[in-house]
Amino acid sequence: MLDIRSWGPLSRWLRRGDAGPVPPTWRTAPLGHLRTAQDYRAALGHAHIQISADAEGLLHRSEPGFAERKRTIDLATATVAELGFPDGARYADIRARARKLRLGFCPPEVGPALRLAYRDQPHGERLIVAMQMVGDPEDALVFSLDHDDDGLWLDVHDGHLDGFWRAEDVFVFVARPTRRKG
Repeated sequence: MLDIRSWGPLSRWLRRGDAGPVPPTWRTAPLGHLRTAQDYRAALGHAHIQISADAEGLLHRSEPGFAERKRTIDLATATVAELGFPDGARYADIRARARKLRLGFCPPEVGPALRLAYRDQPHGERLIVAMQMVGDPEDALVFSLDHDDDGLWLDVHDGHLDGFWRAEDVFVFVARPTRRKG
């Protein structure tokens, strides 16, 4: 069981109650540092991070969308319940709610880049990368970052819009600054 009360900025946001509709920035991910799927595969292997066959396939399909220049991207996390679905929700509903909260969908490169950067992931945690769709909608997949008894993983999960997610599932989004008034 995950104890979200110990997650730093998210914990402070939750304790304040309704501190605003957008969760705080959780961490950043470096993009554009590696140029190809093969570069990511090699870096993951060197870091002793496992990659599932499906994740490797999605990595290769994502390659045309990798950042051309080095940059960082701010990320936020939220459970399905925190997005307003205490009984779980379909991915289409999660995506629609994220848009209303001004949370963005991650470029596919966030999956492998964050996996390399987030090596201190707690055991038992799984993060789902809410990402832009890649390739065939019939084969919709999203990256996930898992830490289980076999170690750290870059894996995939169902990204179909009708896929159902539990209230405690945690998604990673692009954090967007709030608009200034006036």
